[in-house]
Amino acid sequence: MTALDQLAGKIKHNDFTLGIIGIGRIGLPLALVFARAGIKVTGFDLDKEYISEIKSGKAPFQEEGLEALLSNPKFEAVAIEGSEARMASCDVFIICVGTPLTANHHVDYNQLFSALSLITRSSLLGKFVIIRSTVPPGTMLERVIPFVESRTGLKAGTDFGAASCPERVLEGHAIEEIVSLPEIIGGIDPVSTEIAASIFSKLNHNKKILRTTPGSAEMAKLFANMYRYVNFALANEFALMAEEFGQNGAEIISVVNDGYPRGGIPRPGLVGGPCLTKDGYFLVSNTCFPDLILLAARINEFMPQHVVNRLRMEMAARGRHLNNARVGLLGTSFKAGSDDERYSPSIKIAELLESEHVAVVRHDPHVKGTESLEKAVRDADVIILATNHKEFEGILPKIQQIRGKKGRCLIFDCWGLFDGQEARSHGFDYLKLGSKPLQA
Repeated sequence: MTALDQLAGKIKHNDFTLGIIGIGRIGLPLALVFARAGIKVTGFDLDKEYISEIKSGKAPFQEEGLEALLSNPKFEAVAIEGSEARMASCDVFIICVGTPLTANHHVDYNQLFSALSLITRSSLLGKFVIIRSTVPPGTMLERVIPFVESRTGLKAGTDFGAASCPERVLEGHAIEEIVSLPEIIGGIDPVSTEIAASIFSKLNHNKKILRTTPGSAEMAKLFANMYRYVNFALANEFALMAEEFGQNGAEIISVVNDGYPRGGIPRPGLVGGPCLTKDGYFLVSNTCFPDLILLAARINEFMPQHVVNRLRMEMAARGRHLNNARVGLLGTSFKAGSDDERYSPSIKIAELLESEHVAVVRHDPHVKGTESLEKAVRDADVIILATNHKEFEGILPKIQQIRGKKGRCLIFDCWGLFDGQEARSHGFDYLKLGSKPLQA
């Protein structure tokens, strides 16, 4: 019986310990769902204060159902420093570390290689390595396997197993989707594929398992995100075109989609987040030819600048300079219902405005450390709805009440969340992304 055969037997009987390297927004929900399924899980992270927060039973970020699972005795959060013995006791490792971009838009592998360095400090004989992080195609076979083999002297597929199993969950719904979504399994060989499949089947015995190669698994995650990203870019280009022709882009898209079986054009708006913003570069950074992904990035990344450009034009039309304006920014997270500001287009808008000496007051009901709604809107000359949180729906009367008899204010609605006529009825000028302004 080989070492991997022994591991397969331990997994079959739930007699294994799972180590998750990186227990952030992806790793922590995954660890807790495995623990709920009866698996002994140790989560490793560098940040000792973060670990302490988890140990206190407090959810470190917004995720539905997360806090209720933190007390499971099958799960323990451990700081990486001084955890060599705990790491050596793990049979399976799932790596969930970040893969950010460098300044030149290439993947930064430092966190990944650091995680691999940690798990190779002790023997990997008869153990298993799963890459959950989003990575460029070829990472498993061209980087991970050679690195581990050179560090350990072991042979992949014989002495240890490995698979690429990319995460595909939606922030805020990770716990639900970890269980329900089909799992893409890209084992380095048939044995590794089946071991990885048996591991993820622990989460849901009816979970659909999609078997493929490591490279295909890596690309599948990127394809899914870039399909959405390119379509968002097209919707934004439509909105910009509508502005040029003095029309309402969002209204046109709504008319196109309504009752039409071949509609489905996304609503125009700000696009961001750690997946959509960077994942395209994982596909194209090693190519030199023009492509749709870079063009989509050009459009989507331009939208915050477009918002600032439109504001400058609108202020000039009112006989004022933008750098004399006070701006209340509503929403700083990258998407509705989230407290995650990574790669947020709202933050880009704020930074662009502040670089032009504009006073910006940020408010987000989900993000700690931002200002109150009252402080953001009371003295604002411009209010930008930058993130379409549900808390902002129907908020116009409250904003009017806060402002009292202050002078006229321009609302720039980046999502079409407000009704333009209602805004006018409350005494605001109203500008929606992809349309000409409505003045009170």
